[in-house]
Amino acid sequence: MKLWLEKVWSKRPGGLLKKPSLLVCDQFKAHVTESTKRLATKVKTHLAVIPGGLTSQLQPLDVSVNKPFKGFMHEEWAKWTETLTHLITLAGKVKQPSISNVYEWVKNSWQRVKVRLL
Repeated sequence: MKLWLEKVWSKRPGGLLKKPSLLVCDQFKAHVTESTKRLATKVKTHLAVIPGGLTSQLQPLDVSVNKPFKGFMHEEWAKWTETLTHLITLAGKVKQPSISNVYEWVKNSWQRVKVRLL
């Protein structure tokens, strides 16, 4: 979180000028540590933490887009792991999927999400 606040968030539009901003986070432990709060204050950012159990009401994209997309991506990966076309490393492990495999998974998963939301 520290690295992200320093390298990404602080360089957002207005960040270099340290304009006040609001960052909405969930209750993930790294989002609510004292060091995160101090750094957020340093970059003129107010942290708003979503109470547990309210994600579906306050972060509808997590429920309607992100969750199905991640599920579809997992299905694509599972199909890939079930095929016997993988190359095995010298250590006996399955090699990582290629970038083109992952691109295809993303495309397929995204197309499925769009259909579900209509």
